[in-house]
Amino acid sequence: MIPRYRSWALALASAGIALFAAGCGGGQSARRGGPPAPSDTTQAAAPPAAPPDTLVHAGVYRVRPISDAHALRRLAQSLGSERFLLALKVNRRDSLHVKTGDSLMVPDSNATLLDLAPFPRQVPSTSEEGKLILVSRRVQAFAAYEHGRLTRWGPTSTGRESLQTPEGLYHTNWKDAERTSTFNEEWLLKWYVNLDSFLGISFHLFELPGYPASHSCIRLMEDDAIWLYGWADQWTLEAADRRKIVKPGTPVVIFGQYAYGKKAPWRRLAADSSATNVPLAEIETALRDYLRSGRPTPIDSVRVATLRAQRLARARAADSTRVLPAP
Repeated sequence: MIPRYRSWALALASAGIALFAAGCGGGQSARRGGPPAPSDTTQAAAPPAAPPDTLVHAGVYRVRPISDAHALRRLAQSLGSERFLLALKVNRRDSLHVKTGDSLMVPDSNATLLDLAPFPRQVPSTSEEGKLILVSRRVQAFAAYEHGRLTRWGPTSTGRESLQTPEGLYHTNWKDAERTSTFNEEWLLKWYVNLDSFLGISFHLFELPGYPASHSCIRLMEDDAIWLYGWADQWTLEAADRRKIVKPGTPVVIFGQYAYGKKAPWRRLAADSSATNVPLAEIETALRDYLRSGRPTPIDSVRVATLRAQRLARARAADSTRVLPAP
């Protein structure tokens, strides 16, 4: 689907403002807790260091009003391509969805992508997991971990209220650099990473309007979509029987509840820089409920029936408009 761009958004694009991926900052030392080890070797050893929780950047967010297209262009030019993209990520939207009258939360100039991560730098309990992807519907963001360490995070747009992305455990099954949506054949989905073949849930590049707007998929910005496409592992199928999975792809845990109809948490960052934090305890609860429990992902039967009816209606509409050859 080709988005209907606003005229002033096109003017911004024609201004030649190139957007590049924001660089990831270097790691920060984890906080260490607990008293020093006792000198008496007969006593119990000191407790281990407290697990690192979300690290909040010490700087501040400034509210920048967007009065018109010129204000957005001036902001982009003053920040530079990397910092402007970082500001868009914080606001969960792409530049074509910044409207006149909006305001953007702009982080301080010293912040890097990982400085502003809403997720913990480490999840120690997953150090043996290899790769792991977390998706928080509550704060509309994903995080990629390797051996328990945060590798990358980025904004998302998950399912709208009527077609919410189901929480639970998934895996990155297979990939396609470009494919047509099964929901609407006019939509071209790039950097597609499948999570559920029946429901068509996936990661892919598409518009980020600053709120959950998809039909259950997980929309990503272009740089994040390309990176995740290359980083995530696909499943391995049995050579003799392609219906059997020998090894699943990278595990994906989707969790949290977005507060539809209320002010988005990132809109509160100027007043509270921790508004989008995903605490370690919240992650551990999701991992316990899905990754470690073996419990299957809950599927809403009403939602499945709705999707089936929509697909059937589209197929019938396509048949009714098809021109048959002359007998």
